[in-house]
Amino acid sequence: MRPLIALLTDFGLSDPYVGMMKAVIKTINPEADIIDITHEVPKYNIRMGAHILKVASKYVPSGAIIVGVVDPGVGSGRRSVIMVSKKHVYVGPDNGLLVPAATGEGLIEAYVIREEVAGLPNPSPTFHGRDIFAPTAAWISKGVKPESLGTRVDPNELVRVDTLPKPVTSKGNIAGVEVVHVDGFGNIITSATLKQIMDALSLTYGSRVDVSADGVKWYAAEVVKSFSYVSRGSFAVYQGSYELAEVAVFMGSAAEVLRPAGRILFRNPALSNTESNNTST
Repeated sequence: MRPLIALLTDFGLSDPYVGMMKAVIKTINPEADIIDITHEVPKYNIRMGAHILKVASKYVPSGAIIVGVVDPGVGSGRRSVIMVSKKHVYVGPDNGLLVPAATGEGLIEAYVIREEVAGLPNPSPTFHGRDIFAPTAAWISKGVKPESLGTRVDPNELVRVDTLPKPVTSKGNIAGVEVVHVDGFGNIITSATLKQIMDALSLTYGSRVDVSADGVKWYAAEVVKSFSYVSRGSFAVYQGSYELAEVAVFMGSAAEVLRPAGRILFRNPALSNTESNNTST
């Protein structure tokens, strides 16, 4: 089986950065197969990148090398690391990006990359993805052991991030969660799972739930397994592919309607004696 390297970054695809990383990998190991998990992690959002990586890594074949680069601290004193789990080898910055996925699989050992050994000559202080992480992954894909490319460190010393999902804040018949991302369809991805919201508000599938960005204007939604369960233009609340609760308008944009500033509120009208007169249906 050909060695597999999977890439996740916040680089986007309008610039040559991803192509340069792939070119470095192929130069060192022409036999390596490369897949793209995503290059559209929200810019600089390490926590969201870590969550996406944790979710996506479940579907990456065992034995693959995963390179993650969401690295606002590039060029600073942050370390470059290799993490070996029971399923994958991870390469990237020591800023918390890789830890949730690696620990979820059973983190075995970690190494600080010796850049003079594993990296390209004269690495750029602003592009470790190309000059350090890509070549490190390529050498590992050729069978070079991580211990030959780095210095072992205690995994407990690795940087951690505030992970998702987060607890739901609830009071009475209203629960609040953080907005962590808005996808290309205008669907609002929240910081909680659907089960957390359902438990907090005593909701079930098919329940009416109101949603709001400001607590003033509310919109009627339905708790469903997929947004296609509601009619076109209607709000749906469901568990999305990020394994987090999402708010969507079927065939529309929830973000354009709600324009959330950072939080979304959910209200169970069945728990309220009177419903607000400004609830839209």
